Amino acid sequence: MIILPQQITEVLEKLENAGFEAYIVGACVRELILKRNPQDFDVVTNAEINDIMFAFRDYRISDEGRERGEILVTILGMVVQISPYRREVVGNRVMYADSLDVDLKRRGFTMNAMAYSPKEGLIDPYDGKSALTGEIKQIVAIGENVTINTKSEVTAVYDMSGSFTTQPSRLLEAIRYCSEDEYEIEEKTRDCMRANISCFEYADAESIRTELERIIMGKFAARALEQNADILKYVLPEIASCIGLDQRSVHHAFDVWTHIAKSVGFALPVPEIRFAMLFHDLGKPDCMYLDSTGHGHFKGHGERSRLLAEGIMRRLEFPRNMSEEISWLVYHHDVPIPEGRRELKALIRELGPTDLKNLLQCEIADSRAKTEESEPPQTVKLRASLAALNEILETGECYKIDQLAVTKRELLERHLVETDLEAEQLMDALFEIVLDKPSFNNRLMLLDLAEKSKSKLEQIEADRRAVEAERLERSKKNTDRRSEPIFTKRKKP
Repeated sequence: MIILPQQITEVLEKLENAGFEAYIVGACVRELILKRNPQDFDVVTNAEINDIMFAFRDYRISDEGRERGEILVTILGMVVQISPYRREVVGNRVMYADSLDVDLKRRGFTMNAMAYSPKEGLIDPYDGKSALTGEIKQIVAIGENVTINTKSEVTAVYDMSGSFTTQPSRLLEAIRYCSEDEYEIEEKTRDCMRANISCFEYADAESIRTELERIIMGKFAARALEQNADILKYVLPEIASCIGLDQRSVHHAFDVWTHIAKSVGFALPVPEIRFAMLFHDLGKPDCMYLDSTGHGHFKGHGERSRLLAEGIMRRLEFPRNMSEEISWLVYHHDVPIPEGRRELKALIRELGPTDLKNLLQCEIADSRAKTEESEPPQTVKLRASLAALNEILETGECYKIDQLAVTKRELLERHLVETDLEAEQLMDALFEIVLDKPSFNNRLMLLDLAEKSKSKLEQIEADRRAVEAERLERSKKNTDRRSEPIFTKRKKP
């Protein structure tokens, strides 16, 4: 039994009382059948746009999506999308339909082509419910019966091609469902996808990038990438040479593409980090060489992967800031991370705390994806470095000189030093102390250390001057002494 929220019931009743048909459709019906709570509800009706706006004239309405045939109505804090029946939506262009069946057919997959209303119950013309309630949730493309005439016979076939030719990004949408949930692509649908790979040539860059991002951000991204490489290689031809490539390395238990897919799954679900993992080893096939023992090496693959990644991002029109961040992470993904706290602070100064944190997340994912072990030793070390980094940042531990509790100006004002150069040298000395002993970063303690340093420096200077004076005195005595020949040559008589 499907139970609708009060707001949705009110929307449907409002339209029905005005003399129109009204149904919830698409993903919300699918989620209700799976006994989940949908986040969004879409309503379709045979009412026209103006009729919808009039029916909900007493509610808060947004018509920003009017060009696409979408009206947003806010009811008791819930935003509901209401649309007339549509045959096709391309960008901001819409073709309207005169029946619910036409609207459902355009939705591509049977699990999305269901409608429901309390008045009529579930409407499922393509048997989408059975695809969801079997042992395995399946993605099945909507097709139509087509008659093929040949010289010898007439054959009737169920053709699914229209689902992909009308909307090429649907090829990736099917993979996205596998990534976001535990779906399997039905075999005939997969065969149809392979047969319509050429549709990618007509897909716009933004739709491909959007679907690709949703794929890598999914809970089951690793599995989806591994199982659908044969489709993905047509939209990302750079991955083709990675598929099945044995790395010939004791450090890697998987081929390059499997390693990439697993690293995406292990990565923190942040788009920049997951895209970095998707691209980080694309350069390995071009850089691979075998040593005399047959062991694989990939020197320079970070730079090569960066170049390939930048080509992909230009092609798919990634936002500039996002592209730059991903490119940087790909290039540096194998930078050695020090275990020592002092050395880690130096790396924070060099790379910046945010970039270093993202880089550590990449390296942790990369390390975990190399073997069958859940926590390889290298991963444990990287996690320890990340924990140390977080502790340094959260506690405000000093890692750069301007975090010292005293300033150069204060040293000058207290006459602990006489010149800017001396102040800089003393600040450097205090910073070196604080790097090893963070608790010393206290104003009074640092001033005390500076006083002692001044006294010590003065003593050192006094000793130096005494030694120099003594040397000059000895030199003077040696100069005043009359020089006499050691040997005197006697004259002959």
